[in-house]
Amino acid sequence: MAISTIEHFKYDKKDFHFVTSSENEDSKFDIVFKERWSKLEQDNILRYSVEHLEEKVLEGKYGFFAQLNINRATNRRKPEEITSMFKPFDPNSFNFTKILDKEVLFDIDSGNGDNIISVNVSPILWSHSLLLPQRFKCLPQQATLYSFKKAIELLLLSNSVNMRILFNSLCANASVNHLHWHFCYLNQRMFLETAPLRILVDYLCIIEDFPSKGFCIKFLSFKEKNIDDFVAYAYKIVAYLQLNEIAHNIYITRSKSNPDKLEFDDIRIYIWARRPNYGVKNTKDFIIAACEVFGHLPIRTQEGYDSITEEYVSKCLENVTTNIFTKVKEKLVKFLQETGGSTRE
Repeated sequence: MAISTIEHFKYDKKDFHFVTSSENEDSKFDIVFKERWSKLEQDNILRYSVEHLEEKVLEGKYGFFAQLNINRATNRRKPEEITSMFKPFDPNSFNFTKILDKEVLFDIDSGNGDNIISVNVSPILWSHSLLLPQRFKCLPQQATLYSFKKAIELLLLSNSVNMRILFNSLCANASVNHLHWHFCYLNQRMFLETAPLRILVDYLCIIEDFPSKGFCIKFLSFKEKNIDDFVAYAYKIVAYLQLNEIAHNIYITRSKSNPDKLEFDDIRIYIWARRPNYGVKNTKDFIIAACEVFGHLPIRTQEGYDSITEEYVSKCLENVTTNIFTKVKEKLVKFLQETGGSTRE
């Protein structure tokens, strides 16, 4: 990698946006990112176009959002075969030290090319990109505390209500065993932005009414609205799942403390323990990863798109999450109580 060719995006805490709305203007990050992404799109860096995807909101209670993207099933790089959540990094397999300079949008840290934003050349939708933290350490696809904080900082650099951050663990339909987070601008209001939650223990909530059964941590629950505390608590949950070989998906989204508010003044980190998926994931049919458990459904066949219903999606999500959620819930409560919880406001 010719480090000198990577543009450096510098930022500090004054660039963070903790409250935003759909009427707000783009931040400096949003402007630079969108310009760079559009340029790569015009330069034909992507394997296919996602400019005009067919899309629809499924009829029903949850507002599942489906997008038809046949090209992703047929034109993307073959996903890596994943057999264990402790599979070590393999330098001989595809990894993000091998991406081309022209795929890199910019460096977001020291300028040495270690922490970068890269376009996803096989995108789910317009803007789909990758956060690649500490990539030269060649870490396997296991979320780290450092990468978690970088993901939250990325969300805060945006002034858009549509910024979303995603993570798929090994055996939860991650495609590459090299530490990475996905992000995109999903221009659609989603049920889980304001869905009712129930406190399980200290900061940990559970989803009250949604087919994918999982956990949630809200930023506004933390005293003094401390990012480090917020990230550390979420990471504690994820580290527990990883240590116990429980496959998981993570989705981070802007949220409202009150559904009637205009402002998005909160952040939600959703974490789903889920049934593992071993081997090479099927890229031709409807599969369940972080997008899908959140309610965003990239569909890869015309037949699947035409026939999909809320009832079918709900059954798929329940099948992947419910049993594992039930088994993990009480064990997770015990773990948090034994290792020390926190006092809520």
